[in-house]
Amino acid sequence: MKSFRSHRRNAMNSGFCMRGIVSALLLGSSLFGMSAASAAEKSFGFDVEISLSPKAAARLAKLSEGIIVSASYSGDPVPSAQKHADQIGRIDLGREQVETPGKAGTVHITGDKVHRERLAWIQGPVLLNVNVYSARHSGPDNILDCDFFDGNLQDAVGKSTALHCALIEEKTQPKALTGAPSP
Repeated sequence: MKSFRSHRRNAMNSGFCMRGIVSALLLGSSLFGMSAASAAEKSFGFDVEISLSPKAAARLAKLSEGIIVSASYSGDPVPSAQKHADQIGRIDLGREQVETPGKAGTVHITGDKVHRERLAWIQGPVLLNVNVYSARHSGPDNILDCDFFDGNLQDAVGKSTALHCALIEEKTQPKALTGAPSP
C-alpha cells in the first residue's frame, strides 16, 4: 500500500507533466502555426530589390530624385474587432516608408512600425502591400511606374522581393506580385 506521501508525489509529478505538455503544445503552436499571432509572423522585416529602366535611372539622376518604398500591413478582422476595421474591411496594422537615393538597389523594411498589439484583432495571415514611387522632391507628381507586391507577409519575410520601375511615360505594364517573391 502506498503512503500518502507517494500519492501526493505522483499527483504532483503528473501535474508538472501535464503543465509541461500544455506548455510544449502552446509553444509548438506559436512557433509553427500560421495564424497572425504566430511566432513566424512576429518578424515583419524584408528586403525590396529595386531595378530601374535605363530611362528611369537617367531621369532620377538628372533630377536628383529619390525613391520611396512603402509597406502597408493589414489583416482580416476577428468578429469582435469589426468596429476597428478600415473602409475596406481590414485592420490597419501600420505602415513603414523608407526613402532611398534614386538608384537601383536593395531597400530594407524593418517592420518596426507594425502595431503588434493589433495582431489580436485579426484572423488569418498578416497581409502586406508594397509600393514604390518617386520621392517628389523635384516636382509634385510621381514619375515612376513600378511593380508592386500584394500578398501574405509570410511570402516576403526574410526574403528579397524584386520590383522593377520605369518612367510613367514609358507606358510599361507594372507587375502585381502576389505569391512568393524572388529568392
